[in-house]
Amino acid sequence: MNKNGIFAVPLTVDGVDRNDPEGRVPYLLLLNGTIARVPRWENFSTVSSRSDRLIVTWEQDGISTVIFDRSYPGPITQLEFEIPLTPQRLGTDGVALLYYIVKDADENPDPASAPVKLTIDHSQIPVPSLNSVEFPHATLWGYLNCQTRPALNQGVTVKVPPQTIGKDKDVCKLQWQGYRSLNGVGIVDEAFIEISHDLSTEDLERGFNIVVPFRPCVQPLIDNDSALVVIRFYRGDRLIAQSAPELVKIDRKIPGELLPCYSND
Repeated sequence: MNKNGIFAVPLTVDGVDRNDPEGRVPYLLLLNGTIARVPRWENFSTVSSRSDRLIVTWEQDGISTVIFDRSYPGPITQLEFEIPLTPQRLGTDGVALLYYIVKDADENPDPASAPVKLTIDHSQIPVPSLNSVEFPHATLWGYLNCQTRPALNQGVTVKVPPQTIGKDKDVCKLQWQGYRSLNGVGIVDEAFIEISHDLSTEDLERGFNIVVPFRPCVQPLIDNDSALVVIRFYRGDRLIAQSAPELVKIDRKIPGELLPCYSND
């Protein structure tokens, strides 16, 4: 907000109707990602000895995360600034708020934008449902921990069960996303991967395993954390089916120990 208490022009998100007060994100954007655009702000730096700092924040489930933070030396000639919104960022259903603030060379916050509301709902994606994945080495309570075997530093085995949808040479894309909670809230950006697997008839009839690597997927997750795993089947570039997300809990704390297990791996 500037010195007069007036909000700057809000950012826009490609593909999201700016006249929709709910900011519903179309399903193709949920699958492919999109771009948020910040217009050049008032009082932008026009001299080479000054710079402005653009900070963009994503707020969801009561957690605020800075997703873009960059300084621009003057004179600033760009008319707008692009901030990628990946499928990973758009991966959690619910309402998110997206807004920016600009700080000048003296760190004065001038101006700030009114939040843009985004409504994320993956249930709208019009494709058949796949059987959700399983975690064969998790405990009965759904945990992966220091006693898990094979050891977590060897990766996490994810079982894709038999499916009635798909055919030979389709592609399965498994997406793992970590969270800073036990219930899939509070995204951990670096704890993410997408793994592709070319399907065979035997895979579809019997199921198959995919091993998710310790780094970067598990190493950032320590105590009272979790991950959500989704699989999607593609035929060429076309999505033909996807599963509901399946959650696994992560606990790498050992009572009495300062460091989590496998902290040096």
